[in-house]
Amino acid sequence: MKKISFWELVLMNISALYGIRWIAKSVSESFGLGLGAIFAWAFFMVVFFIPQALMCAELASDYPSDGGLGTWVTVAFGTKYGFMVSWLSWMSKIFWYASFLTFFSINFTYMIGRPELADNKILVLLMSLIVFWVLSFVSIKGMKFGKIFTSVGAFGSTIPTILLIVMSFAAILVLHKAPSASEYTISTLIPKINMNSLVGISAISMAYTGAEITANFASEMENPKKDYPRAILVSAVLVCVLYITGSVAMTMLMPTSEIFAYTGTLDALTVACCLLGLPQFIVQLVALGISLSIFGAIIIYIAQPVKMLFGQVEKGIFPESITKNNENGIPEKAILFQTVLVTILLGGVALFPAVETIYNVLITMTALVALFPYILLFLAYIKIKREKKETENGYVMTNNKKLAIGLGYMDLIICIIAAVCTALPVMETFRDNLIYEAEMIGGGFLVIISDLLLWKRSKLENRFPLK
Repeated sequence: MKKISFWELVLMNISALYGIRWIAKSVSESFGLGLGAIFAWAFFMVVFFIPQALMCAELASDYPSDGGLGTWVTVAFGTKYGFMVSWLSWMSKIFWYASFLTFFSINFTYMIGRPELADNKILVLLMSLIVFWVLSFVSIKGMKFGKIFTSVGAFGSTIPTILLIVMSFAAILVLHKAPSASEYTISTLIPKINMNSLVGISAISMAYTGAEITANFASEMENPKKDYPRAILVSAVLVCVLYITGSVAMTMLMPTSEIFAYTGTLDALTVACCLLGLPQFIVQLVALGISLSIFGAIIIYIAQPVKMLFGQVEKGIFPESITKNNENGIPEKAILFQTVLVTILLGGVALFPAVETIYNVLITMTALVALFPYILLFLAYIKIKREKKETENGYVMTNNKKLAIGLGYMDLIICIIAAVCTALPVMETFRDNLIYEAEMIGGGFLVIISDLLLWKRSKLENRFPLK
């Protein structure tokens, strides 16, 4: 069977790491950063994203396994913590699908020229469920088949961004059709530090996570030790350039006060088309491209956490029927279980107002959980690097072990600070802040405790099996 090639993996990485939705979200004034997001993208690219990508490349070179992050943490701290990181990663994704599928639905309505349909909850639900079920069945076939969607998806996110950059620069800087909507000075580019901006900065660091995602498909490559690290590096550079230049292009066309998280990209392109005298049909084509990019990202995020948790888990924690891999190396029944679970959650949110409140609480409860796996990732890298005897085994970030460990500590500290900032009180009243903090911090502890209870139960059953 045909293996995943170097450039196919680059495109898979871009699908997983780059989200055009983050540009509009980050520069929106409601996000708390405005133009300060441009500086934040550049700063965290250097101090967080690139070192993280290099660490993942080194770990994947030394341990080219489908377990990815779970395998690396297991090597460093044992199977208990390997299971924990897999559990946390999966739990954080379950409640993430709704926002991503909503973003797809909005782009779809723009694509057909009926943006007002985005307010129809039943239509959004049906579109979301159809897409999720179809892509779940695609992911069951393995990434040898799913790479078709991730390759198309990568172009679906990069081409609209490149189009936005070209059209913006042409209209504002070359043809002078209008003055820039934003003024770029040191004072406007440096983020204003307050509760909202700190939460926004932590979200940008979160957007820069995910370099480990495609490590779970290393076994489907011809030469993972050589090609995986190279693919990580190439895709990391491309992603960083797109985020920074895309943010500049969008804020040249629109002031940050008028940019909205879900529609900002399409609104900016509408402005560019008007300035350049181009047909609005271009915006519909871009909406199609963004929809395709969402397909590529969802396939990876459907398969990766499930494959890491259920496909590589120690025997006895879950029933063997759900952890068994199919001929494509995918735990098929686990993916179907996940699809049914997400269907119930989305259906409840759309049909019952009370469920929507509960769902929003669950999202808040799992927000911190998304960063915990990366804390374990950096701790694992530091431990493995410190104890590693050989000077080089495949790819290494740097031959200077002290520098490598220092970079590991730097990213660990950034990740911990981001987790703390995520939990900052940003509600308007003391009562709301109290509830928010209880949900967020308490939710994180509940997810971790559920992991420990599952682990303890499996160990007791292995020691004292039922007769």
